[in-house]
Amino acid sequence: MNKVDPAVKKETGYIAAWVGILSLVMEAVFLLLRRWDLSVLAGNLAGGAAAVVNFALLGLTVAKAVASGEPDKVALRVRSSRTLRLLGLAGFCALCIGVFKTNVYATVIPLLFPRIGLAFRPMIDRRRGTDAAETEGSDTLD
Repeated sequence: MNKVDPAVKKETGYIAAWVGILSLVMEAVFLLLRRWDLSVLAGNLAGGAAAVVNFALLGLTVAKAVASGEPDKVALRVRSSRTLRLLGLAGFCALCIGVFKTNVYATVIPLLFPRIGLAFRPMIDRRRGTDAAETEGSDTLD
């Protein structure tokens, strides 16, 4: 079994933390608006899990494509992976919403949380005094 790249593990953990924090904030908003029910919780859990898995698969795809040493095939592999992951996310969300009756907003909004976490990454790195290069190429995961 292949070993997972440490940069992929680190970045996926970072994204999982952001998804968890922002999911709690979203739950609080639903509570404050008095729109919370179990379908919100189920949708949030499903959407958050899908967001983290999607990011991890992106990282694994990029790491594997770069490790192959064939620059021509890297872009093709990442593009085809993006298409498959997008179709998978759409199908998973449709399944959760249509069959399991999760809240539409609570299922779909967490898919945006990794982008928010990535947007804050440079600011957090600057405050900690670290350089993004510390993750050895993780900037390609965006």
